[in-house]
Amino acid sequence: MCLSLYGCGSAASTDALDDNLEYAKEKVQNYAEWQAKYESEFYDEVYAKASLAAIAYNSDFDDEKLQSLARYLFVDTLMITDDKGEVVASFPAENKGKNIGDLEGMDKYKAILKWINPRLCSDPAPVEGSDEYTMDAGVQRVDEMGVVIVGFTTDGYDKTIGADLAQQSGNNVIVALDGNVISSTVDGVERGKALSDYGIKDTSGESFTFKAGKTEFTAKADKVGSFNVICAQKS
Repeated sequence: MCLSLYGCGSAASTDALDDNLEYAKEKVQNYAEWQAKYESEFYDEVYAKASLAAIAYNSDFDDEKLQSLARYLFVDTLMITDDKGEVVASFPAENKGKNIGDLEGMDKYKAILKWINPRLCSDPAPVEGSDEYTMDAGVQRVDEMGVVIVGFTTDGYDKTIGADLAQQSGNNVIVALDGNVISSTVDGVERGKALSDYGIKDTSGESFTFKAGKTEFTAKADKVGSFNVICAQKS
C-alpha cells in the first residue's frame, strides 16, 4: 500500500487514492468510536487541577504558598473566593479583593456558589500560532464556602476535537466536519477553513480536483459518520 501520495506511478494513482482513503477512514472511524472517551478523559484532567487546588488550599496560605501550589499544579492563575465571590487569595495577586462578578469571564462561577453547578469550566480558546489552548475551571472550596478557580494552557484538547486525525491517517489527508477542516496534512489546507475555500463543494463523485495555493490536487472522499474524509494527490 502506497501511503505517500507523491511519487506513486500514474497508472497506480487511482489505486493509491483508494488505498489511502480506506486507511484514513479506518482511523477516523476508530476516533469516532472513542471520541466520547477522549472527551471524558480530557475534562476529568481539567477538573482534577481545580479539585487538587481545592484540597490543598487552606486559609493560612500566604502568597508564597499559593504561588508554589500554582506551580505544582502547572496552572497560570489560581483564585480562591469566599461565599460571596470575593477573591480572598490570588496568584497573580492582582485580583485579590475583587469580586469574580466583576472579572471578565468569571461571573459564571457564581453558579457554583448558588449550588446550581458543582463545577464549571470555560471553552478552550486556541493560542495563536500554537497547538495549545487556554481555559479555566472552577470547583467548590473544601475548607469552607467559596470557589477555587484555576487558569492554564493545555495541549491535550487537540485529541478531543480530532485535530490530529489527518496526521494519524497518512499523507495528504483532510478531515472535515460540517464543511470545515478540523485536520489536514495537505500542504496549504488550513485547519478551521471551509472546504469551499478550496473549491471543494461536491465530493460525491468518483474523484474531483481542488486547489490549495497554486497546487492542484486530485482527490477522493467518503463519509464516516459526520466526518468527511478526503485523500489527495498532486494532479
